[in-house]
Amino acid sequence: MLVKLILLQFIAYLLSEYVFTPKGWLDTNPEKLNWRLLAGHGVVIFLISWVMSLDFGFLLWSLSIALLFILTDVLTNYLQVRTKGKPSSYFFVNQLAKIVVLLLASYHYYLYSKVNLVLNPSFKVLAVIAGFLFCARPANVLIKNILIAFAIPIPEVGVHDDENKDLPNAGKLIGIVERWLTLALILVHQFSIVGFLLAAKSILRFRDNEKNEYVLVGTMLSFGIAILVGILISMT
Repeated sequence: MLVKLILLQFIAYLLSEYVFTPKGWLDTNPEKLNWRLLAGHGVVIFLISWVMSLDFGFLLWSLSIALLFILTDVLTNYLQVRTKGKPSSYFFVNQLAKIVVLLLASYHYYLYSKVNLVLNPSFKVLAVIAGFLFCARPANVLIKNILIAFAIPIPEVGVHDDENKDLPNAGKLIGIVERWLTLALILVHQFSIVGFLLAAKSILRFRDNEKNEYVLVGTMLSFGIAILVGILISMT
């Protein structure tokens, strides 16, 4: 039950951080926090955590998770402003701290209360849901911050680059689709087709020499994340 509760809270974390919280809520001036938006984000975290726990008794723990998540955001924001550090560095600290919070909250609830799930989905189903959620927007954000952390510049869109100008978010959508396809193929043990997808994308995207390094690293990270997630799910 503990592992299921942790996985349910991890799904809640992905939903509250990357799906049901509008991007504009978190894109605030780091030197002037918008407390109204932070409070709204906290409400979203609390509700999703409680609903996804599938346990009415988890209410106080969900409230604690929401408060600690907001406190984590405030503290990492404060440290970033004071130290003038790279945003990518504090992104990893922030996300790691939140995962530790949900792990501790789940363990504390399991230790001192009786877990009573309203529904009892299989661990495999929960793992697949978490895998596909993680391979969507969270993976995009993770890859972006890894590229920034390693000082790999993101190529600017050229004036005559009609494809990129007309479809500014096409790369993000392509990344999500390729990871979903890769994950699905890994789960049905079609590893050879994954290699074909990787080769096909490499041929299609390696057209501008100035972008080769960026595309290669991004592609390797994207496929690597999906393959790793697929392997972890297959081991359950």
